Amino acid sequence: MDFPILTTIVAAPVAGAVLVLLLSNRRPEWVRLVTLLTGVLTAGLTIWTLVGFKTGDGGFQFVSKHPWIAAWGISWHLGVDGISLFLVVLTGVLFPLVLAGVDPHHDHKRYYAWMLLLEAGMLGAFLSLDLFLFFVFFEIVLVPMYFLIGGWGYDNRVYAATKFFVFTMFGSAFMLVGTVATAFLAKSNGVGHVTFDLVEIADKAHFAASTGRWLFFAFAIAFAVKVPLFPLHTWLPDAHTQAPTGGSVILAGVMLKLGTYGLLRIGVYLLP
Repeated sequence: MDFPILTTIVAAPVAGAVLVLLLSNRRPEWVRLVTLLTGVLTAGLTIWTLVGFKTGDGGFQFVSKHPWIAAWGISWHLGVDGISLFLVVLTGVLFPLVLAGVDPHHDHKRYYAWMLLLEAGMLGAFLSLDLFLFFVFFEIVLVPMYFLIGGWGYDNRVYAATKFFVFTMFGSAFMLVGTVATAFLAKSNGVGHVTFDLVEIADKAHFAASTGRWLFFAFAIAFAVKVPLFPLHTWLPDAHTQAPTGGSVILAGVMLKLGTYGLLRIGVYLLP
């Protein structure tokens, strides 16, 4: 397909967030309308992907790949398969429902902008086929959720937001090490050059068992925090109880799936 539907799916919420920030605070009805239209448009694009997905074909579909930082083998590489398809649709459909059903009560413009950026980060993480790009989107998700909890949450919202951010950044440090190590170790283990391309590394790299275990451990820590798994789970009760209603719904409905998805995509697919 010539139309870059996956890139559009990620870009639409970002464009909507920028447009919302450009609107006047004196016209909250326009802010809400633009936000809802952006959410509905994104949902429509994800459903279009679901309808056009060929269930009989293996591998990734609707692939979009463009060089980003060519010297380091980093690219804008998006694709969808049977694992990520319904997570993308779930994200696309859930967000407009939350945006339509929950009133932030104050500072509507910033709230809706953060929500749209959060949606873009989650969709990008589910669609990324480049390890560095996946890491970027995985981290983008943290920032809007931090501000949503801290700005629109309940009495202990600052404590809950800070705890959430510290735990997830702790896991992200391990992921960054694992991402860089995987790319450079793959060069001398079958790939022949430095690349962060998830598909190429999975196809060509042949890591020793001990190497694969250490790389998996680095990624697994980050995903265990996000799932979350014991004993890295203690941020979740605080985040759920102190987050605003919309943030809590997204946290339970989509965001916690990022950890399990990462274990499947990188653990099973890249480091079996």
